[in-house]
Formats: sequence, C-alpha cells, structure tokens
Amino acid sequence: MRKKRGALRVLAYALLVLLLLAIIAASGFVIWYKSSISAIDSTHCAGDDCKYEDFVVADNSSVAQVAQKLEENKIIKSALAYRIFMMLEGKDENGKSYIIQSGTYSLNNQMSVADLAKIFNAGAKTPTFRIMFLPGGTVADAKARIKEQGYSDEEIDEAFAKKYDHPVLASKPDDSSLEGYIYGETYEFYKTATVSEILTRTFDELQKVVEAEQLEAKFKAQGLTLHEGIILASVVQRESGTIPGDMPHVAQVFLLRLSKGIPLGSDAIIGYAADQITPNRDKTDMSFLTTIDCPWNSRKCKGLPPTPISSPGVGALRSVAAPTQTDDLYFLTGDDQKMYYAHTEAEHNENARKYCKVLCGYL
Repeated sequence: MRKKRGALRVLAYALLVLLLLAIIAASGFVIWYKSSISAIDSTHCAGDDCKYEDFVVADNSSVAQVAQKLEENKIIKSALAYRIFMMLEGKDENGKSYIIQSGTYSLNNQMSVADLAKIFNAGAKTPTFRIMFLPGGTVADAKARIKEQGYSDEEIDEAFAKKYDHPVLASKPDDSSLEGYIYGETYEFYKTATVSEILTRTFDELQKVVEAEQLEAKFKAQGLTLHEGIILASVVQRESGTIPGDMPHVAQVFLLRLSKGIPLGSDAIIGYAADQITPNRDKTDMSFLTTIDCPWNSRKCKGLPPTPISSPGVGALRSVAAPTQTDDLYFLTGDDQKMYYAHTEAEHNENARKYCKVLCGYL
C-alpha cells in the first residue's frame, strides 16, 4: 500500500514538474513571439527622415518564401514568427485570412509583422514622384527638372520635339517650341509616367487657367491671339515676377508700346536670346544688346518676340488680359526691388540714374 502511495506521489510530482515546464515554455514562447513580430527598429520616422527600400514579391510567392526573404533583408526579426503570425492572427476585421499580393513595395525595418501583413494584403501601390515647374521657368529648366527624376536625355528630347494635339496649343505655330506652355505648378506622377504624359499634364493645367480666366476672349480684346497673349505674359513674368503687384502696370506699358508701334524695350527678351546662344553666360556682358539682331533685339525690333521667353503664371496671364489704365511707356526695376514708371524717355533716364545703378548693369 505504501509503495503504491509513493508511486502516486512521484507521478504527481512529475506531472507538476512537467506542467511547470510547459508553463515556462509557453511563457517563453509568448515572450519570444511578441518580440519577434515587433519592428526591428522601434523608433518612428516622419517625412524625409523615413528610409525605404524596394521589396519585390514575385508572382505565386508563398508565405514561407516571403517570410524568409524579409528576414534575409533584415526587415523582420524572424521568418518563423512571420509564418506563425499568418497562421494565428493573419486575418482582417471581417475574419478573412490575409493574402500576399505580388508587386513592388517600399518597406523598412520600422514596420511590424502586422504592418507588413496588412501591406501585402492591400497590394502594391505604384510609386509616385513630385516635380515642380516654376512660373518664369524655361524649357531648359523643365528639362533639367525632369532629368532629375531619372529620365534620359533621349526620352526628354523626343518628348519635347513631339507634336501634341492639345487645345491649348492650337494657336501655337508648328515650328515653335513648347516654351511658355509648361504651366508652373507642383505635380505628382506615377513612376511609370512618360515624359510626354508629364508635359501633357502641364498643358491640361494651363488649359484650365485659360478657360477659367476666359483668356482667349480677353486677349482678343487686347488685339492678341492666345499664343501672342502667352508670349506677352511670359515677358511680363520675367520683367516683374519678383514684384507680382506690378504685373498689370508692366503689361499696360507693353500693350501701349505695341499699339503705338514702339519696340518693347524689354531686356528680358534680349537676355533670353543671349541665354540660348551662351548658356551660363556672364550676366554683366552687355554686348548682347548690340550683337543680337531682330526679331530678338527688343530695343530696336517692333512687335512681340517669336516665342514666349518663360512659362507665365496666372498673375502674368491675368495682367495681360486686364492691364491697368495709364499712359506710361517706360518702367524699370530699381536696386530697391521697386518698380519705377515714366511717360517720357527723359523721365525714364532720370529714374535709371536715381534708382538703378546696379541692376541696370545686368542683362
């Protein structure tokens, strides 16, 4: 009888030990599991501080294959923990099991296993980029900004040389470049976008402004086609872009000169032509005032230049459509960044003597 009781006691102790070991093992597993499905880097980034890497999930990839690749790329701590999570917790709010969709993902090691499972279930989003074209910018500026996004010179040149069937370009001569038509704005594109698609989007934005501001009718009232209005607005943009409030007054000066058959007298036009001849030129080289001939020498050539000299913003476009009503024929930007106007050449020369001792030496 005693032997039987002793055997039962030993068995009970053994079972107790096994239970304790099981509890310890289970507790250890829970601690390991919770730690293993957490993010490798627990800090949180924001904006430009976040660093991502492309992670490609091939078609028909299994959970095990994706988990192993995530561990090898040091995005997660444990492939096994990822697989266990997918079996035990990998379900959406409706109780439907998560799936892994193929595609290219932007990931980092600040994402937990739960974060990654949700991302793969939602599917890859096509990466995007932002590009900013500025009012007053040129085709050369636009090409440089597009090239910064990884496009080749060949792709860019081909797109800029292409003939586009777009309503905003209807009055543009076929042999004229896209200068003036790349509307200044910040745009977002998919990385799969072509250069032609980027350019077409800028034409679309310009067309919206043309329609919203009724520019064709208003330019016509000034005796200008849409293309001519954009040309003049581009000159206004370059001459007074740093002083937007003066744009309507500057536009009035140019429109009055056009109506009187007086050369526009815009050094911005000559400067643009000089830039085409000698990029990165010395801006203090005033010899271009005499070496550049018509139709680009606006000091002696009547009428508008052959093309826009920049991309005008909405302020410059509105100013040509609705200029102020004065009889001024001259203006200049003083060294103090203020505009000075005059009706006679003598008054203009006096303004230059008083207010433009530095800037008037730049072309």
